[in-house]
Amino acid sequence: MSEQVSMPQEPYAGYRQPHRVVEDAELTHVGPNTPCGEYLRRFWQPVCMTEQLTDLPLALTIMGENLVVFRDKSGQIGLLNRHCSHRGASLEFGIISDRGIRCCYHGWLFDVDGRILETPGEPPRSPLKDGFVHGAYPTHEYKGLVFAYMGPPGTKPDFPVYDSLELPDNEMVPYAIHYPCNWLQVNENPVDPYHSVFLHSRVTEAHFNVSWGALPVVEWHVKEGGTGVHLTNTRRWKDHLWTRINEWVAPNFAQTPDIYQNPDHEKFFVRAGLSKWAVPVDDTNTMIIAWRHFNDDLDVDGKSDRSEIGLNKVDFLGQTSARSYEEGQRIPGDYEAQVGQGPINIHALGNLGYTDTGVALVRRTLREGIRAVQEGRDLPLLAPAASGHVPTQCCDVVVRVGEMSDNREIQGEIGRAIGRIAVETEELSYIERRTEIEKRVRAYLAERRQAAENTGREHDD
Repeated sequence: MSEQVSMPQEPYAGYRQPHRVVEDAELTHVGPNTPCGEYLRRFWQPVCMTEQLTDLPLALTIMGENLVVFRDKSGQIGLLNRHCSHRGASLEFGIISDRGIRCCYHGWLFDVDGRILETPGEPPRSPLKDGFVHGAYPTHEYKGLVFAYMGPPGTKPDFPVYDSLELPDNEMVPYAIHYPCNWLQVNENPVDPYHSVFLHSRVTEAHFNVSWGALPVVEWHVKEGGTGVHLTNTRRWKDHLWTRINEWVAPNFAQTPDIYQNPDHEKFFVRAGLSKWAVPVDDTNTMIIAWRHFNDDLDVDGKSDRSEIGLNKVDFLGQTSARSYEEGQRIPGDYEAQVGQGPINIHALGNLGYTDTGVALVRRTLREGIRAVQEGRDLPLLAPAASGHVPTQCCDVVVRVGEMSDNREIQGEIGRAIGRIAVETEELSYIERRTEIEKRVRAYLAERRQAAENTGREHDD
């Protein structure tokens, strides 16, 4: 854990700035046998997109481990240690077989679970292939992404299916983007709604919609059992009040509502626009592996472009390294803001404020989980509802309020009520939940209006 360092207070104090300060290794180092690495390995992690599995093996690095992933000719997906356990040749040059992958060097054949099927060249009765197994990890393919469990076999959890990923008439388009920085810098971003006001609107130009420039009233909430954080950020926009619920699920899954949302009209429980993981490659590189969502409720103005979503590309500004350095300087986006913090952000040099409450909660939640693993305690996991899907809260709600919400304290109360209703209805099916949320939000607003009218009459009397 990093300790806050003393910062100079006089002007032109560059010389007095602390320089020999190290990163918070407990939260940022992800390799095998590191505290954070061991914690992250207790969860299913996406490792690539299905479309990346071709007739050739794919070399990749996840949490500091050099691996190779492939789909054999029987359709099974294998995730194996990259270097052959015979003489260390790289299996990225292996030959995908009917069953497993064959090393190019001496022809050893490995099954997707790491068992050694053949050791050609060895004597027919050689016990060598039965004496050990090659390193391999379980995989799970889901909606265009390949996931892996890289932790101890005895602690493997069920694969979580979130309710926001099982909506009717919802298309999910996968993408994966490399960020040359530590995973935590990317992981913290979704719980910082204030950066949306400045980075995405006020500082240069509106990246998505001018309504993002309205300063929200924000409240953060720790999920039950310390399994994550969700937040309500509520803005006044013309005659409407717009509440967005962002959420982060430990250790590295986050969902945000529609980036192109137009809050000019009422809407209730419009679900996630983005669902993503910040997957550590190593200590100084990260892959965002994610889905963009498409349905009739999202991007009603037609600003999205499916053709611009995929490997190292997505259809909104400032998310990749594709732009020139000058473009990034003139109109910086998330990529510049997160990568620009350096290979590993030095927390001891930062000065967190109220707007960083979500960041502080994420760091605290991660630290608690990391220490639980180190102490041999069980980790809390989100439980599925009766449907078998894990409930989530991410959504947009836009209500017409007229002059009722000019007061920011009232805006916060309304946003808090919407967030509470979203949590209280999470056991319902999507259609039932949407109907119930609209019903209860309208009833709540009607009660507020009636109470305000009654108060006004009392003052008149």
